[in-house]
Amino acid sequence: MTYQGSPNSYFRQLPELDYPSLANGRTSVYDYQIVKNFFKRAVLRDDIFNEVTAFTKYSVQDDERPDQVAYTFYNDVGLDWVILTTNNIVHVRDEWPMGNQDFLTYLNAKYTAEELSNIHHYETKIIRNSRGQLIQPEGLFVPENHSVSFLDNGVLRTESSLKSVSFLQHETDLNDAKRNINILKTDFLNAFLQDFREIMEYKPSRQFISDSLKKTENPRIISP
Repeated sequence: MTYQGSPNSYFRQLPELDYPSLANGRTSVYDYQIVKNFFKRAVLRDDIFNEVTAFTKYSVQDDERPDQVAYTFYNDVGLDWVILTTNNIVHVRDEWPMGNQDFLTYLNAKYTAEELSNIHHYETKIIRNSRGQLIQPEGLFVPENHSVSFLDNGVLRTESSLKSVSFLQHETDLNDAKRNINILKTDFLNAFLQDFREIMEYKPSRQFISDSLKKTENPRIISP
């Protein structure tokens, strides 16, 4: 899979600024250069995000990157930003699941072998009464001495059904939870892209040059 400069890549969607040059060789404050406007942000349509049928569930595989997921579903690595945006992922390093090697490196830097085996917390296991009714769900964080009392056919029962979770298991669970993402279906992709492009367009103003370019000033720049 080779990236050939997709016309749909995120940076190609960003509008531009005609910005005063900061280059050492500039000759006056009137020297300008065109740069991407990285401060432009888009608030996308709620109706797409609220439309359950617009998305399909997906579990990110080990060492799979956003661009690889985009290629799998959209046949375009340049649409990796769609994968991230539709999952509200801003900081990829922290919010995207780590691969095995990165995960091991992270654990070794943060913990000793002994610390990884220590108990991080306790979680509940399922408890049901004799009729099969749920008394206690699983996965609740509770103290080590947690118990639950309930009447079962007129008899008071007290049970403590817990499991200990080590630091290693806790970190693994956190990383695995990041694997569960939503994929925007291709039927909705064009509408999503069109919305994004319209939001990124500049509106007429004093600095307006075109839909994708406006002039800006930096008052701190003085003539060389």
